[in-house]
Amino acid sequence: MEMVQKTRQARGFFTASDGVEISYTDVGEGVPFLWIHGWGGDAETQRPILELLSRFGFRCLCYDQRCCGRSAFTDNLGVPQSARDALELLEQLEIDDAVVLGYSMGAAVLFSYLEQFGTARISRLIVGDMSPKPINDEEWKLGIYQGWYTQTQFERDLYNMDHHYEAFSAFFAEQTMFPHTPDERRDFDESGEFALRARERARAAGKEELFHRLMAPPPEQNRRANRIYWESCDSRDYRPCLARIDVPTALFFANPGSLYRPETASWMAARIPNATIRIFDGCTHLASGEKPLEFVSAIVDFVEKT
Repeated sequence: MEMVQKTRQARGFFTASDGVEISYTDVGEGVPFLWIHGWGGDAETQRPILELLSRFGFRCLCYDQRCCGRSAFTDNLGVPQSARDALELLEQLEIDDAVVLGYSMGAAVLFSYLEQFGTARISRLIVGDMSPKPINDEEWKLGIYQGWYTQTQFERDLYNMDHHYEAFSAFFAEQTMFPHTPDERRDFDESGEFALRARERARAAGKEELFHRLMAPPPEQNRRANRIYWESCDSRDYRPCLARIDVPTALFFANPGSLYRPETASWMAARIPNATIRIFDGCTHLASGEKPLEFVSAIVDFVEKT
């Protein structure tokens, strides 16, 4: 695919089947590509990489999940509803052969899509740095925080999101933006000292602005939505739905990573027919922003070869 200099850009809304107006971004022309954003994100945060990808002959779409960006808060928001909204966006745009990338929580939305609809309207899919089962247990160590996140920590996070949101945010921000390995013990320190140390580490690494952005307290309604999405995303086990994948699949993972282990990609590839793995070395969970050119090149390469 040849790179083009200018791309068409549009913002709009589509009306979901329950009457809710869902905002979406539509950039470029060509191969239909749907990016499903992660936890705490929206379509606007993905615009730079969508604009870059659109220069290689892609029509790039990203919708604001409910209570994200310009989409309204609704009582039924959560990962399963986000999956239904993804299908309805493709239906209303009359797209039946989309390349769909779910990144982080967006991959959980993609797993839910597969569980509900199979690969309807999908020609290829990309799973971006996410586990099909985020909560770890005695027999499963490929979930969030590289094997350290248990049901106990999950329940404590839900409590903190209700009562001590800053403590939750400080740990999540530090764990997301810096490299980690499975050998590091996660003690889930919720003290003010941890937040201070994380801020100093971010300053020393030139990542203070990113740290503040991840730590910024959202409005009350968005805070409620973040808690609902966290519970909706992390409480599910989507491992059985991998067998429903019947289209070419790419697994994009970071090494050494921060939230997930790259070994998770190997586990999934062994259970998904026609799956390939792409590892982004020297990256954290934020690989798409750390190496955007390499990330876009990997998408183009995957589509061209399949």
